[in-house]
Amino acid sequence: MNISHLLLCTALLAAPVCMAQDLTEPETEAPSAASQLPAPLAQKIAAGDFAGLQTELRSSLLKAGEQTKSEQKLLQDKQYRHLLDIHELLRVTGPDNVKAVFSKSPQDAAFIKAFLQDPAWMELYLGAGLIPENSPEGLQILSDIWKADGRSADFRDYQPLATGLASVFSTGPMAGKLKTNSANSNPVRRYQIFKKLHQENKLHPGFIKLRPWEMRFVVGHTWDDKSYEWSNEHVNLPWRRYTDACWAAPYTGNNFFGDTIQGPLFYVPWRDVNTSAENTQVIGGVCGGLSYFGTMAAQAHGIPAYPVGQPGHCAYAVRVKRGEWKGGFGGPDGGMHNHIFGGQAPTSYLLMENVFADNAKADQAYLWAAQARLDEAAGNKDKAIQAWGEALKQTPLHPFFRTELQRLLMEKEGMQPIDWYVYAKDALSHYKGNGFAAFDALKDVQNKFLMDIPSEDRIAWFRDLHETIATTPTSWAVKFQPVLDSQSAFLTNPQEKAAYLETVLSTHLKTGDGTNFGQALEWAVKTFVENGQADVFSNAFAKVAQQTGEAGASGKAPDPKKLKEAYGKAIYATEMARSIPAFQTLSKAAASFSDADTSANTVNAAIPQGWKLVPADGMVRCSTTCQWDSPWDHINLLRPCGGSQHTDKEANPNVIVELKNGVDLAGLVVTKRNGNEDRMKKMEVSTSTDGATWFPLAATENMPKEWVITAPEGTKAKWIKVEAKNAQPEFMHLRHILVYEK
Repeated sequence: MNISHLLLCTALLAAPVCMAQDLTEPETEAPSAASQLPAPLAQKIAAGDFAGLQTELRSSLLKAGEQTKSEQKLLQDKQYRHLLDIHELLRVTGPDNVKAVFSKSPQDAAFIKAFLQDPAWMELYLGAGLIPENSPEGLQILSDIWKADGRSADFRDYQPLATGLASVFSTGPMAGKLKTNSANSNPVRRYQIFKKLHQENKLHPGFIKLRPWEMRFVVGHTWDDKSYEWSNEHVNLPWRRYTDACWAAPYTGNNFFGDTIQGPLFYVPWRDVNTSAENTQVIGGVCGGLSYFGTMAAQAHGIPAYPVGQPGHCAYAVRVKRGEWKGGFGGPDGGMHNHIFGGQAPTSYLLMENVFADNAKADQAYLWAAQARLDEAAGNKDKAIQAWGEALKQTPLHPFFRTELQRLLMEKEGMQPIDWYVYAKDALSHYKGNGFAAFDALKDVQNKFLMDIPSEDRIAWFRDLHETIATTPTSWAVKFQPVLDSQSAFLTNPQEKAAYLETVLSTHLKTGDGTNFGQALEWAVKTFVENGQADVFSNAFAKVAQQTGEAGASGKAPDPKKLKEAYGKAIYATEMARSIPAFQTLSKAAASFSDADTSANTVNAAIPQGWKLVPADGMVRCSTTCQWDSPWDHINLLRPCGGSQHTDKEANPNVIVELKNGVDLAGLVVTKRNGNEDRMKKMEVSTSTDGATWFPLAATENMPKEWVITAPEGTKAKWIKVEAKNAQPEFMHLRHILVYEK
């Protein structure tokens, strides 16, 4: 070892360590704003020898680790921490890329020297959530901002702003769009805009406290820089009202010249005259433009926000405080246009908020991550595994850190199925409120033990995971079926499949939110009913439906509105699956949601003598459904009390009744629901004995409120179809399809 190494290691070990600290949770000092590097390292930086610097750093850090066995003590040492920061920066950026920035100009070289002497700033950059791997872009943006303002007395106050800009402009989902629009979107200009607005007290008071990962959601809009200034001046609301800011712009699909917003000419006449924000406010737009306008309005006042994509719609979300996002124009759920961990709200932003909830713990976790990468680079995977474990003690849900730990555990080998089971159970205990993140993190781990443990333990593991998922806020945007498909692949026999189904339905029935329950029901119909196992589904659901009133994992009874929606989706799914057993089971379970009085008879028409009502033991299948439909009342179309159905707009909407058994048909009574009765005029009724071949039974050009149809002698039927024949797409909504046999 040369003398510089010896001097460096001696200096590293000379710093005092408070031995009274609990080493499992050390109180780490904040990184220094500036720190003097040992002369040999400073010389390599001055010479631009960053490959040599990386080698020297690694050697020195590892030597210090050999002499001080406790890495926890080392991470409390300011100089060791500083050198570790530089080593991690070189690792993640690449020595050649650092040199590329250094060599660009004397001013860029001065920035690199200043940056490497500033551990606090380096740690802001390395802990920004997303940093550019093997790319000089992030550092170049920081250099450009530093060259413009780095010598200002208050620059340190705005380092999180500068670092957030470097992060969002160089990596992640917004970087490509910002680069495409680089003429109008410039990180230095945005830095200057936000600094000026803050100094003029025109931003939310919490803006200056935002960390770089939060700044991504303030400074990363893809519109032009001047839209920030315009929006700050012209769109001003109370802080919690920015979810309504979208309505400051008119909703319109055509501009003043009649050009549609779906075409390329909508904004062209004003494109080079006004900012994007002003054009939207004056000319208008549809959901996309208005949601981007609302997002910009919030961000222009220093409030984190993001646009979100939904099926056939665009919305946005505004952060009202740490951990809480509120929707604008139908948000916050859907595909986040800007994100760090995954892109599906709400699960992605919930995970992000959990990982970064505690600044000090997040900082400590990133230090341990840097240590783990140093250990692995030195070939010491055991120490790297320990370091990743320490990082996860600080932020147990960090997906990148857990992925790295599990990769090393799998590469190391030697762990038995029971060891993986114990690991997975411990990891799962940290994921309450983030169950989908748990599934993503542990889906490969469970492959290591599920087929090697008893069946009852498999079901117990699935139950634990689903109970964790049940504590997680979710929405229609979060797809539950992949979890079920993945787990069901491990079920080895019909009994185990039935036990699994009952476990899943039972757990999610009692969550207080019917979203997962509805998706589980749909999955069960497709998995069991469509594959000839309707009895398995029916038996499991019958047991679970008895638990409706019990409290579950969330500690409260199900939300009736959500539960009703879940039943509606599931019942309609059984119709599409053409499963009478599943339809009957779910309809009975959902009977409490019906307003029908099953003892009443709402048909006024005289029923011919000798007609016998066929029991409602078959099913009703509607061609489409919509927001006004009531699937829990479909079964009552077959009863005198009357039910309710409502298709979407169609040219030929229809309702098909499938009887449990074929009958000698006597006739039908078909009635309309009250209201908008003129929608159903030209109607046809046909019958079938095989569900495929249809025979006309009756037709009318102007259906009466109550239509009594007498079947010709000898008519056999198991299926009856009532169909509208519209010139233009229209809704269809009926109250009765009463089927009578002889």
